[in-house]
Amino acid sequence: MKQLKQLNQNGLFTLLIVLSVPYLALSLNQHGFMALLPFIREEFILSRTQVGLYATFYFLSSALLAVSTGSIVDRLGPRKGILLGIGFMGSVFFLYGFAPSYEILLGLAFLAGLGWSIITPSVNKAVLMNAPADKRAVSMGIMQSGVGIGGLMGASLLPVISVALGWRPAIQMAAGFSIIVWFLVLTFYREKKAGIAQEKPAAKNGNPGFVQSLIDLTRNKALLNICILGLMFGVACGAVISHFVVYLSEDLSVSRAVAGLGLGSFQIGGIVGRPIWGVISDRFFKGKRGKALMVLGIAIGIKFIISGLLSFAPPISTYFVVIFAFILGFSAFGWPGVHFVSIAENAGEDQVGMATGLSLLFLRAGLLAGPPIFGYLADIQESYILSWISFGAIITLLYVTGLLKSSKEAAKP
Repeated sequence: MKQLKQLNQNGLFTLLIVLSVPYLALSLNQHGFMALLPFIREEFILSRTQVGLYATFYFLSSALLAVSTGSIVDRLGPRKGILLGIGFMGSVFFLYGFAPSYEILLGLAFLAGLGWSIITPSVNKAVLMNAPADKRAVSMGIMQSGVGIGGLMGASLLPVISVALGWRPAIQMAAGFSIIVWFLVLTFYREKKAGIAQEKPAAKNGNPGFVQSLIDLTRNKALLNICILGLMFGVACGAVISHFVVYLSEDLSVSRAVAGLGLGSFQIGGIVGRPIWGVISDRFFKGKRGKALMVLGIAIGIKFIISGLLSFAPPISTYFVVIFAFILGFSAFGWPGVHFVSIAENAGEDQVGMATGLSLLFLRAGLLAGPPIFGYLADIQESYILSWISFGAIITLLYVTGLLKSSKEAAKP
């Protein structure tokens, strides 16, 4: 509470709320569409593996161009980057409503992923330019909470609208909200002038400048370690957001309404988890981001294993679904604030965009690979038991090993 009060006193809290709104709109579309996947699966008669392909296509384009879009943000500045990303993404999502086949939806998902790729480095750079060093993680967590709020809105509202009007009008309404946000950002957001990357003397040739910057980043060992940690966060996050609603409705035999409620509770867990994990990183771990990230990974792995074991449980109540989804979301969707501030701190202000793009390359590699593999294992067994337990065991083992290794290195004289 003391940190939040200090943020509010210097006006940073208001800026963080403004920066969270584009993320809210983006997440409303992305995660809202994920909540509609049972409707999509029914209309196009899809397997679980095909359901998982949506997230793969969505993140494929952004993974391929992540570093390039980050470099563009370093040159344009946060405001122009946000406007470019949210405008393009909203326009593509509006076209979802006209898709005659699932293959066309996958193609549009490939295009829509570019919006996320541009918005993420834009808002991350804006936070680093404005937040004091001892409040960066909590600041990033507050801003990143827009993702959870948008996901909650999408999971709560879009399935209800789909039942009444169909999934096509539902996703087009979400896309319309993105266009409204574009005008709000254009009207009300002004970034600070000092310290913006484009004021730095440019390289004589644009391509050598880009290449040299990329080489410098790849030589940054601490930055690469955080990127590797992010790979498994991507795997975990992609698996959950792609399959959680189907898992709840089929493996745990709850209604679609309760499954949507569970996804909403998962989003609330992420909303609460991001700033709290930020406070934990700033205060408890005293800015040692690596250890905070590894503890987060261990928590996610354990919760994945528990998710698999729940398939053996007797019929569960709506209250249990809500509570469990919240606990899962607190970690599985609560890591981005700490992760991205770690990336920003290790890169420096003038390379935040490109460093964020590099980290997104790793994250989205996980997001690309995780959902279809998770779905494939579920198709083999006709349930998600093997998917949850195997993913959970691997994630837990990797992060426990990393934590033990870092503890040994810290103990050396």
